[in-house]
Amino acid sequence: MQCLCCSGLDYDQCCGPLLAGIRPAASPLALMRSRYTAFALNNFDYIYETTDPERRDLFDHDTNRDWMSRSTFTGLEVLSHSERGSKGTVEFIARFRRDGVAEQRHHERSQFRKHRGRWYFSDGETVQD
Repeated sequence: MQCLCCSGLDYDQCCGPLLAGIRPAASPLALMRSRYTAFALNNFDYIYETTDPERRDLFDHDTNRDWMSRSTFTGLEVLSHSERGSKGTVEFIARFRRDGVAEQRHHERSQFRKHRGRWYFSDGETVQD
């Protein structure tokens, strides 16, 4: 099965091992792709576990869980990504349908932080087109 993150790779060679806890994400890009796949699979635990421990209390997890459960994810386009030391950024567009309504898109610039050898999602800024 092709990975839901639209990398073109097989799920077992891409996001599968990350979501299964077999190995951590090697980069901010890999983590962002795996988080997209977790949203598509309604795997809230993975979203929580890959959110920066110092920022978990700042996110509205109930809203994220609700959004995830009511959405069908239809595609991911990575626009840019960078990594410098323990910081990373990924800009992407995620496409989805919510409550069966026409396809929508979410354009975001996400920030990542490496802490104790693991990458975490730290913050995200919605980009207005």
